[in-house]
Amino acid sequence: MPMMLSLYVTPGIFLLVAARNPSANRSLIAFAAWSSFAHGAVMTLISAHLPSERRGLLVASVVLAAIGAVLILLGPAKQSGQRASAGST
Repeated sequence: MPMMLSLYVTPGIFLLVAARNPSANRSLIAFAAWSSFAHGAVMTLISAHLPSERRGLLVASVVLAAIGAVLILLGPAKQSGQRASAGST
């Protein structure tokens, strides 16, 4: 449990800092969202192998999917010239 807390507290602090300027920190927000989806998917697969832990793992998977969805839905939109300007430098 302490290891898992450290894995979520550290990015959480960076996400709080990123919230001050979300457009400049799109990649961090996207990383947090997609890592939540990945972690939820792994937990869902593990739940198939651990019947005694299935309910807790599936509930946690849904929570992680919801967190990922909220981060993507509320995250800043990509600016139209962002990719072109990055390639021209």
